[in-house]
Amino acid sequence: MWKCKHCLNEFNLSTKSEKANHSRWCIKNPKRDSWDKSKGTISKYGQLKSFSVECSNCNNKFNVTEREKLFPQKDNYYCNRSCANAIGGKAKADKHTTYYRTICFNYHDKKCVVCGEEKIVSVHHNDHNHNNNDPMNLIPLCPTHHQYLHSRYSDEIQPIVDEYIESKYGAVS
Repeated sequence: MWKCKHCLNEFNLSTKSEKANHSRWCIKNPKRDSWDKSKGTISKYGQLKSFSVECSNCNNKFNVTEREKLFPQKDNYYCNRSCANAIGGKAKADKHTTYYRTICFNYHDKKCVVCGEEKIVSVHHNDHNHNNNDPMNLIPLCPTHHQYLHSRYSDEIQPIVDEYIESKYGAVS
């Protein structure tokens, strides 16, 4: 015999799940009304509710279902995957600049200036200032040579980078 801790009635229940179900839905359980019946959990964030939001890309209005106390969960809502993907690099860059890789590859070939690697190319900020996205400051390098520039071996690669900048833009200041 099993005794419910809420109603104090005794039951002949054989499994733990039967006991848990009775305990959860017992009429004398004080938490019974706060259970989310769709998920089987207690929600401290309120009931599910429909909210009207606007797509951050196309400005279409649509509804989302979220908990009352959690809305809005996101900074931006999108009506579909296409609108979310249309943001692209704009979501990563702030509103007044363009993403630095885009700037670099608009002005330079997508290949390492040291060895000519074209498959994997990273972008090096020559003055180490990541806010300076001037094309003259953005240098395409393979990961190996990029790492060289950030190590004690930078003196082996820096003359090649300086020579590249000088040939492309004239005198290096």
